Amino acid sequence: MSMKLTDAVSNGDGDNPSLTLVIMAAGLGSRFGGDKQLAELGPKGETMLQLSIASAIEAGFSAAVIVTRAELIPSIKARLAGLPPHFALHFCVQQLTDLPELSGESTRGVNLEVLASNRTKPWGTAHALWSARNFVSGPMAVINADDYYGDQAFALLAQGFKLRPNRWQMVAYPLKETLSEHGGVNRGICVTQDNLLISVEEWLNIAWQGDNLVGSHQGRQGNLAPEAMASMTCWGFTPDIFDLLGEALVEFVTQQGHKPDSECYLPAVVQAALTDEAKAKQVFVSQTPDTWLGVTYPQDIDWVKQKLMELLGD
Repeated sequence: MSMKLTDAVSNGDGDNPSLTLVIMAAGLGSRFGGDKQLAELGPKGETMLQLSIASAIEAGFSAAVIVTRAELIPSIKARLAGLPPHFALHFCVQQLTDLPELSGESTRGVNLEVLASNRTKPWGTAHALWSARNFVSGPMAVINADDYYGDQAFALLAQGFKLRPNRWQMVAYPLKETLSEHGGVNRGICVTQDNLLISVEEWLNIAWQGDNLVGSHQGRQGNLAPEAMASMTCWGFTPDIFDLLGEALVEFVTQQGHKPDSECYLPAVVQAALTDEAKAKQVFVSQTPDTWLGVTYPQDIDWVKQKLMELLGD
């Protein structure tokens, strides 16, 4: 069970790396119809963000960086007023104009100010993490603000950094624990070898059809194993991710920045690092049996509240 924020105590010590939790909380929640970051879903009215920070503190994390929009900071701060005094909390505003310096022949003629003025949508999850670069100098976990991950995910990441301090990580969930009762879902299914990530395959509209779990991949329908590992944006990175994010954003803005709805996604940057022999990155994959919960549509609220009450209620 997740601890209350006022009860959580860090178990880190001098022999373990200082761990930072980066929370991506700048999403617009267009399908949800409001700011999911502030939705009161826990048994005591907690937000998902509060539950995640409590789990992270329990696992030994010593700081959090919340990447969000300026107008949300006062409400989030008020929610987190009960944090332990030893836990550092930083806020970072994701700004459209905060981009790497463009250089080289391929970027000639690209005007960042014009590109930023033509869009209201953030640049994507890769840019959200890039925005936190000045607040993180050591190993970090990266999650969404509006998802519930469970305690074990953070414990696995903390243990992973202790055992493999220079390796990236992912915590995956059994696919059956990430489904919705309200229809099909899209999930990234992990392909691994010896616990190392090879790729993440995008499957669409995954749902039970009788006794079979069925989805669509590259336009073809197929069956999926209920225990297949699903990526739910629960990553562990070392600070070298920021250099790769900067390179990816330069390429993205140069090639797709003129498209107002285009986004640079964090998994795409990870996949590129896996396949680039010069970067030679590896991602160790752990699997948690915990249930993942998230809300996409307003009708998801009651179901998620019920599940959280079953998991966390006294």
